[in-house]
Amino acid sequence: MNFKNLTIENLKFDAENITIDKNDSYITAYPEFIQYFETNSPIKEHHLIIGSHFIYGWMPTILTLKLDKIKNVLVLLNEVKKGKILNIDELESMKGCINNSMVGLSKLLHFINPEKYAIWDSRILNYCTNQASQYGIDKPQNYIAYLEKLNRLSKEKEFNDLYVEIKEHFDYPITAMRAIEIIMFETSKRKIK
Repeated sequence: MNFKNLTIENLKFDAENITIDKNDSYITAYPEFIQYFETNSPIKEHHLIIGSHFIYGWMPTILTLKLDKIKNVLVLLNEVKKGKILNIDELESMKGCINNSMVGLSKLLHFINPEKYAIWDSRILNYCTNQASQYGIDKPQNYIAYLEKLNRLSKEKEFNDLYVEIKEHFDYPITAMRAIEIIMFETSKRKIK
C-alpha cells in the first residue's frame, strides 16, 4: 500500500488547521479506555469482552465476538501489553475473533498499548492514500506497513515540535502514535464535511 500523503510536511501543515473539541465524546472517552487496560492486568476474557464492546461504541458496526480461539487471543493481547509487535498471522488470527475487522482490532491494540499501536480506519486510510474506497483496510500487512511508516515519521527530526504542538490540545498525555493519528483523523473529518 502506498502511503503517499503520509509525510511529515503534510502532517505539519494539517496540524496547523486542526481543532480538537474537548467535549467530543471520542476525546473525553479516550483516556478512560487507556486507563481500563492499564489497570487490568493480565487481560482476561472478561476484559476482552468489555473492552471490545466499548471500542465498538466508537464504530458504526455491531460487534460480533468469536471466542473459539480465546486462549490464544488472550496470550497475544497480554504480550501486546508488554510491547510485542504482532506479525501478519497473529493479526489475522486475532482479527477473526473481533468482527473479522482490522479496524476494530487496531483500536483494541491501541488502547492496550498506545505506544506501539495506532488506530487504523477509513478516515486514516483516506488521508494516507487519497483512495475513496476501503480496499485493503482489513489486510494485516497494510496495517503493519502503516505502523512502520508512523514509527519512521516519529523518528524524523521535525516530529518533536509537531508532537509538542499536538499534545497542547489535550488535557491528558498522548503518545506519538495518537498524535499522528489524530492529525490524520481530524483532517480527513474536516475534508469530508
